Amino acid sequence: MTVQVVALLIFIGLQAADIWTTQKALKMGKREMNPLLAKLFEYADPVGVMVAVKLAGVWALWWVDNHLITLAACMVYVIVINNNLDVIEKK
Repeated sequence: MTVQVVALLIFIGLQAADIWTTQKALKMGKREMNPLLAKLFEYADPVGVMVAVKLAGVWALWWVDNHLITLAACMVYVIVINNNLDVIEKK
């Protein structure tokens, strides 16, 4: 298994965690901080929107095939998920 494949698997796990934490925060009445996603949520189911956007992100990272970019994207999502958890914790 290559470093890129491992990095993609980690990225996919982080995407699932982002969907879960975002959905939990939204159910608590919190709002989406990404303005593009927030606008799309007005027109379509938030989970469906997030899944579609995240599938596109996974595909893009697979297509670029650069483990350093994929690992950088993973780090970004660690920060995003941490922020989501902070928002959830504040109730």
